[in-house]
Amino acid sequence: DPSKAVGDFFDPLSERVRSGPTPHFDLASTESLRRAACTLKLFDDLRSHGEKLVAEERAMEAIALITSNWVILGGAELPLMTITAQRSWRDRAPAAGAVVMGLLGPLAWIPGVLGINEVIMRRVDMYGGLSKKTPSGLDLAKATFRHHIARSIYASPWKVDLQEVYSVQGDASEDDLRGAIVEGRHMDLVSGSFRPEL
Repeated sequence: DPSKAVGDFFDPLSERVRSGPTPHFDLASTESLRRAACTLKLFDDLRSHGEKLVAEERAMEAIALITSNWVILGGAELPLMTITAQRSWRDRAPAAGAVVMGLLGPLAWIPGVLGINEVIMRRVDMYGGLSKKTPSGLDLAKATFRHHIARSIYASPWKVDLQEVYSVQGDASEDDLRGAIVEGRHMDLVSGSFRPEL
């Protein structure tokens, strides 16, 4: 179920931020608590957007979104967290096949493209990304190419500066922040919203 997969992707990340300690999420200072609350809000926004894409039968676009190479910054280019999809050689096989077919010349392109297309479409169907009611075939094709081919060769980082997107209530104390983070009420203290451009 693609919708469940979106939630399953973010649950362990949220737990990691809540549990601390890490160098930037030690949950011992006000600044660290603010970063943690904003990071959790970012995860909520990404999860919500991914679930919305799945509900619109755009599951492949949701997969391409959440498996982006995320770099979360805490202002002044301070990297707080990097989230990168680990790809096996099996995941990279269609991209490698495309490169090899390109080097072999025009006679290899047609059978190569057909074979690679079959492998990729089976994967997309396995992910629940194929639908007879897909809103846009072009968007599905772009997301499929991005996820299965382009990112297997090079995944450019998608940087999100928390200070530019979110703000925490100025009167929130350390105890307020700590309680909101632990109880999952961080959205009550954080304003702002991240809207990814696919």
